[in-house]
Amino acid sequence: MSYLSPVYPRGPINLGRRALALPADGSVPGMPDWRWMATPGHSPGHVAFYREVDGVLLAGDAFVTTRQESVLAALAKWPLVWRPPAYYTCDWHAARESIEQLVTLKLEMAATGHGIPLYGEQLQQGLAHLLQHWDEIIPRHGRYRDRAARTDSYGVVSLPPRVFNPYYAATTVLAAAACTTWLLRRRR
Repeated sequence: MSYLSPVYPRGPINLGRRALALPADGSVPGMPDWRWMATPGHSPGHVAFYREVDGVLLAGDAFVTTRQESVLAALAKWPLVWRPPAYYTCDWHAARESIEQLVTLKLEMAATGHGIPLYGEQLQQGLAHLLQHWDEIIPRHGRYRDRAARTDSYGVVSLPPRVFNPYYAATTVLAAAACTTWLLRRRR
């Protein structure tokens, strides 16, 4: 997924009058029992929706319930509470603060942007485990590991410099060598 990130949009999409700002009081228009809360980290304007009456959370990508970077885990949807997807979480410090905020809620069920809904004790213990092991679970290296991207209402303002990853470099060299070998053998 990180290799595909250069083709992701680099700025906001203009939805015109179809998108409206959420009210500053945390209410959700047309949904009287719901409230929204800012949960930045995965993306700067990220929000989650919470219904206190039954403890339901629509978390988006504040956290997910499958290891999204693993093709096998993403397809199998093995349930666990996991950090936001690493291929675009632009502020790990803010992501942790968002999860700390969500842990304080009386959660009975959470639906996330990736994975299946989780309930009750599995959800609550998973969030506690995630926070307890945060520094071990977030990526050890990467563009946003120690420094966040900066954005404003027009899109990206600045990005941390690219980080050299020897594993990706070695994989690229091996893939190029394999393709070259295949092409040379095919020509014969």
